[in-house]
Amino acid sequence: MIKRLLVFLLVNLCLASLVSGQENRKYTIAYFVPLHLDSAFDVTHNYKFGKSFPRQSISGLEFYTGAEFALDSLKIEKDKVEVRVFDIRSSQGSISTITSSPIMDSIDLIIGQVSGSEYLHLAEVAKSRNIPFVSATYPNDGGIKNNPNVVIVNSKLNTHILSLYNYILRNWGSNNIIWLRRKNSADDRIEEIFKQLNQSPTGGVLKYKTHFVPDFLTVTDITGKLDSLRQNIIIAGSLDEGFGIRVATACVGLGKAYNIHLVGMPNWEGVRDLQKRDYNAIPIVYSSTFFNNSSPWSLAFEEAYKKRTYSKPTDLVYKGFEITYNFINLLIKYDSALIDHLDDKSYKVMTDFDFKPIKWNKSDTVPDYYENKRIYIVRRLNRVVTQLN
Repeated sequence: MIKRLLVFLLVNLCLASLVSGQENRKYTIAYFVPLHLDSAFDVTHNYKFGKSFPRQSISGLEFYTGAEFALDSLKIEKDKVEVRVFDIRSSQGSISTITSSPIMDSIDLIIGQVSGSEYLHLAEVAKSRNIPFVSATYPNDGGIKNNPNVVIVNSKLNTHILSLYNYILRNWGSNNIIWLRRKNSADDRIEEIFKQLNQSPTGGVLKYKTHFVPDFLTVTDITGKLDSLRQNIIIAGSLDEGFGIRVATACVGLGKAYNIHLVGMPNWEGVRDLQKRDYNAIPIVYSSTFFNNSSPWSLAFEEAYKKRTYSKPTDLVYKGFEITYNFINLLIKYDSALIDHLDDKSYKVMTDFDFKPIKWNKSDTVPDYYENKRIYIVRRLNRVVTQLN
């Protein structure tokens, strides 16, 4: 089925340049996603991987498949929408090629699953051409300023850690809290954010202890730091996924000797190894800008998705749907004033977006960008994910 989806996307990409103008007003949305189609098909459009699947295409395919479901659900309104999909990992879909072409003259909204320099390039295009740019997955502002056309959906690291800090302070402030990290600059940065939040004139508000542990830590590296008579809050203070998995494995090795909650970083949402049965018995807490509440809509969507793709929708599929459904409806409703109505909740599906104007200089009248400030604190235990805030 994945092969069929890739073929469908390839055909759409080939046809994108052939779409002619319509007499009625249409809104044109440009998707920039990493599909890696050049590496999946040969020059005659034959799939090169047989029964296997190129892993590098997974995230882009999942995100855009979710977007396609949203486009289908627009019903009557979809007659007002024209979609152009650009594979940023292909020779014809590179951002530098597309954004310097006349194609961009007709674009009303940019939705990008991009990061790094590609994010910065699209942000500059949004600014110079006055086009709203929805950064769907990149948790960074890239240092941009005076660019109110940029909307960051996946909140920045500082925003996530602030929410985690507040939750720990309110709910576990009197527990035995330990911060596990390695001796490197990356982990320095993470803890520094936490330390700044914990400042007060009389010292740290939250009493926690930092412990430096080996990269390949074991149960013995943390046992002596725990209290068998109290609740233990173990914070894995690193964005390194491998380190986080090893901390979780060590916690599993503790068995039932200690009462623990393991707190991870925002990127733990996408660490699929931590969703394995091996980690069922320990409560794993992390922050996310997305929460699947298993509502009737979510369950119905899962069934519809299974029928079409023979697989379960991932978080990226849901994100592709929600972002597409919300922002295209806002575009149709408010036209060029979309940015002024980011607080319109009419098109909420599951996630509560809370976009706030961010100003580096508080005296500025124009925001530097908009950021989603709604952070969910969630717990995974026995394969059940629960919202805690």
